[in-house]
Amino acid sequence: MTNKNESKTDVFAMMKKKSKVTKVSSVNLKRTATPESIIAEKVNNQDESAWQVVGSHLIRRIPKEASITSDKIKVAAFDLDGTLIKTKSGGKFARGADDWKWWSDKVLDKLLELYEDGYVIVVFTNQGGVVAVPKSTKSYISFTTKLDQVVEALRDKGIQDVFVYGSPKRPSGKKSQTLMNLSTEKLHATMRKPQPGMWESFLEDLKSREITQDIDYENSFFIGDAAGRKNDFLDSDLQFARNANLKFETPDDLFT
Repeated sequence: MTNKNESKTDVFAMMKKKSKVTKVSSVNLKRTATPESIIAEKVNNQDESAWQVVGSHLIRRIPKEASITSDKIKVAAFDLDGTLIKTKSGGKFARGADDWKWWSDKVLDKLLELYEDGYVIVVFTNQGGVVAVPKSTKSYISFTTKLDQVVEALRDKGIQDVFVYGSPKRPSGKKSQTLMNLSTEKLHATMRKPQPGMWESFLEDLKSREITQDIDYENSFFIGDAAGRKNDFLDSDLQFARNANLKFETPDDLFT
C-alpha cells in the first residue's frame, strides 16, 4: 500500500466512534406462468432510467438526482458480496434474488453515518456469473432485482443516493457473436477488479452530471473482503483500491 494511503488510518478511527386473461370459446383459460414470462414481466417493470448496461461490459445504477455541494468529494466505496451482504442460505453463491441479508447488523447504521457525514456511497462488484446482454437473461434479472432490494432498504434507512457498478461476464457462444452491443474481451477485462475500470467509469459519470469537484482521496476508501489474507480467495479488492488510489480496509475493520 502506498505511503499516501498509510497516512489515512485516522479516518477509520474517527468512524469507529398485469397481464389480461383471454376468452376462448367463452371458456376462461388460466395462464400458466413460465420462467420466460416471469422474466419478461420483470424486464417490463424495471426502471430503465435507473439500470443501464454499457456495451456488454458494465452494469450501472446511477441516482436520478445526485447533488454534491462539498468542496471535495468523499467516497465510501464497497464490494458487495461478502462485504455489504451475504447469503441467507449460508451458501457461497446466492440461490436467487431474495437470498441475501446484511453482512452484519451494523452495516445499515454505519452506512447512514457515512452518508450523513457527506460521503458518496458507491458499490463496485465483480459479477462473473451475470450476463448482461440481452437484458432478459435470468442472471441479469436476478442481480438487478437483488440490488433493487438492497437500494430500497438503504432508502428506507434514509440513504437516498447510491451508485452501483457491476462487471458482468462476457457473453460466449455462437449466438453472442451476433450481438450488436458485444464488448471486446479487453474492455471486459478493464472493468473487472482489480483493474480500475469501474472506478474510472464512476469518475466519468460524475463529470457527465457536471459534478466537477476533486475527489478527497485523503478521506476516501474502499472496503472489500478479497484482501489477500490467508483464507481469502484473492486479493483483487486490495489491488483495486491501490489502483484507484483509495485507502483499503476489510468489512471486519468497519462493521465489527
